[in-house]
Amino acid sequence: MALSKIDLCNQALLKVGAETIASLDINQNDSEPVIQSAKLCNILFSQALEEVLRSYRWNSATKRVQLTQLSTTPSFKWKFQYQLPNDCIRVVNAYETTDAIDDGTTYVIEGKTLLTDYNTVFLLYIYNPEDLSVLDPLLRKCIIQNLAIKLSVPLQLDLKMQNNLIEEYNTTILPEARSVDTLENKYWDMEESNFITSRYNNSPII
Repeated sequence: MALSKIDLCNQALLKVGAETIASLDINQNDSEPVIQSAKLCNILFSQALEEVLRSYRWNSATKRVQLTQLSTTPSFKWKFQYQLPNDCIRVVNAYETTDAIDDGTTYVIEGKTLLTDYNTVFLLYIYNPEDLSVLDPLLRKCIIQNLAIKLSVPLQLDLKMQNNLIEEYNTTILPEARSVDTLENKYWDMEESNFITSRYNNSPII
């Protein structure tokens, strides 16, 4: 079932026993509890979403792109700099070629740019989707829980509830989502080394 931003907010609100909302727009004709729910969801949703997205290499939030090299170069150390995508939440890896072999490519992230000595860069990254329905159901469950954690104190003034939600998130919800997400993959990056390449090429290490 595809869930919208409003749906995720309402599930988080239900977890903390707060009034649900029909819209994130503030309607002065609504009751004070509904207005408060909408205000706090507006403030906290993006933070809750981005924290969860950044916390792991989620399959359903992964993108690949060739980066655009900027005309200006770094003041020192690195030869080139590249603009990161606007929707980039976390860099997973950067490669020099489309073979995407993790050969120990060196780079640093500074602000919204990637600095490196490579003349071309292909990026694997976690993105912030406009359409939340593309996200895996267990990932959406993590977002709901993280939002509920943030809503629990300002809406209910209940630290015990918040602590219970945090424990449930860290011990059950997040581990399950990560485990299922990881097991769907049958390929993991492995940096090349003399040991690996010598065995692959059937040659001794020199």
